[in-house]
Amino acid sequence: MARHRRRAGPARHPVPAVRARMTTAPHPVLIQPGAPQDMAGPGWQRTTAQGATMGTGWHLTCWSAPGLPDPVPIVHAACAETIALFSLWSRDSAVSRFNHAAPGWHRLPAPVIALLNDSLRLCDLTSGALDPTLGRLADLWGFGPSGPVTAPPEPEALEAARGACGRARLRLQGAHVFQPGGLWLDFGGIAKGWAVDLASQRLSTSGLSIHLIEIGGEIAARGLSPEGQPWWIDIETPPAAALPRCLAAVHGMALAGSGCWRRRSGAGAGWSHTLDPATGQPCDEAVLSAHVFHPRAALADAWASALMVLPPEDALALATAQSLPALLTLRNGVRRSACLSDWEDAA
Repeated sequence: MARHRRRAGPARHPVPAVRARMTTAPHPVLIQPGAPQDMAGPGWQRTTAQGATMGTGWHLTCWSAPGLPDPVPIVHAACAETIALFSLWSRDSAVSRFNHAAPGWHRLPAPVIALLNDSLRLCDLTSGALDPTLGRLADLWGFGPSGPVTAPPEPEALEAARGACGRARLRLQGAHVFQPGGLWLDFGGIAKGWAVDLASQRLSTSGLSIHLIEIGGEIAARGLSPEGQPWWIDIETPPAAALPRCLAAVHGMALAGSGCWRRRSGAGAGWSHTLDPATGQPCDEAVLSAHVFHPRAALADAWASALMVLPPEDALALATAQSLPALLTLRNGVRRSACLSDWEDAA
């Protein structure tokens, strides 16, 4: 999980969920390497906004020169487009229509094809830890449009859902995807990141290039404040781990986190929302949380989900091999991928 804030004084981000306080306790500090591309100028206005979307919330802070457009409609439009393409709760979305389509070839919009190809590449790289075909399994465990469940599924239902899933059942041909019958695509591990990327891109092309946009915990942070400050992001650790929070200074990067300790209340509260494709069941929680920095929020989102599933040593080795700056919180401490050594550590 990641929460964002400014380093000091009036520049703190006033989102209610953020700890609006300075601390004298020591914190590990990570600083994004490289030179920032943009910086707000004198007299620029600071705007904050927040709202609800996709069953979660969004928060925005941006700096803008006089005369630039209102950023809020830009964020609303990006969220609406994400829902229209990927939502499983809307029967009219492109993905829902495919999931309920008759067997055969079906044309899907270009953004869905692009994100599906990204997901399948990660599926191959992670030996199936991220699998976009698990829609029926997620629904069976109470994380889909059918709603929450009060008990784990029966073995027969679990096996039937597993049989409907699987990378091998999926075939692509250009803009067309073959529906073998009963296969549900599910971009829950990547769609919020895609929405963040879309909002960030459109903010930048509208002249609002100095911004932090967060949707459901996935963040894109660009540029520096007029005082030359980057965006300071507070990375949470599980309360039971009794570990210090890590602060990250970001000026042109996305950050996504996945964790198993913040569970919903009520039905289904007793198991992780992250499913292990190898078993069809919630992951064993060897990794309590995973945070990944990446230029694209969608891929940071996808990698964080995948690293939650893999054994810790495999997850760290893969993150290092893929040059991913990643933090894994385990029950006995925090582990970092080797490429985080490129980030200045003020711990």
